[in-house]
Amino acid sequence: MDIVIGLDKIANVYKVVIDADEALTPSKVTIRVGRGKLTSELSYKNARVAKYQKPVTLEFFRRERSASRNAFTDAVGQYIWISIEKPIPLSLNPHGQIQINKLTVLGYPLPEEMLRGTPIPEAVGAVEETDDDVASLKMEKLELETKGVPKKEQKVERHSYEGDGMSMKEETNLSGDPLTSIRTIRRVLEQKMEKANFDGKTIQATICLRAIQRTDEYEARIEDLARRRSKALEVGDLQMAERHRLAMIDCRDTVFRAVHVDLLLDRDEVT
Repeated sequence: MDIVIGLDKIANVYKVVIDADEALTPSKVTIRVGRGKLTSELSYKNARVAKYQKPVTLEFFRRERSASRNAFTDAVGQYIWISIEKPIPLSLNPHGQIQINKLTVLGYPLPEEMLRGTPIPEAVGAVEETDDDVASLKMEKLELETKGVPKKEQKVERHSYEGDGMSMKEETNLSGDPLTSIRTIRRVLEQKMEKANFDGKTIQATICLRAIQRTDEYEARIEDLARRRSKALEVGDLQMAERHRLAMIDCRDTVFRAVHVDLLLDRDEVT
């Protein structure tokens, strides 16, 4: 079964949360974010020909009390194509039904002037039409928080320190965009927590959970700074925009130290 969501505006969809029923759980859910023409009408036909970025796949297992999963898509588009695979065979589900209790899409709309002239990313793979029912849902309009740029310059404290083991000067997967790198770490932490729970390593799972919670806190701060930076760029205040950019980097480096990323995760887990 497929679910197609059409957004009123092209948006940066950075996370999709699937909350499935514990007894009527799908075995796998695949999420793709697709982008069509800027002025095209929202329709299933246009959704099928949109250019979709790399899919994110969520797998569900028997031994889980919580059937909630987070898909960190971090992609731009106006269509979200969700493919739901067959249910996990359980005695409580003799008829092979699937139930999604809640579907949450998190992101923010992008201004049209930013999108004009931006090439549509190459499609990773075309979405194949199936005989299953297609539920066409329309998500509520995403609201971008309207926060003006402060008229007075605010001092931005730098919290990055040299020689603390968390320097981001070298080119790595974590040294680029602060939002992208912090979401990368969160994905790895979530995978590590799930594996620890599956293996019965309660202490390790608890540490990972706390690290994820701290990461979420700082992700919200970085998102706010990114919005402020965007506003500053719109009015041509390059100095304030640079201050916000540096503050975003500081937030990323601070949370990486706070959760001890260098100790909690192996190097090969984040490369």
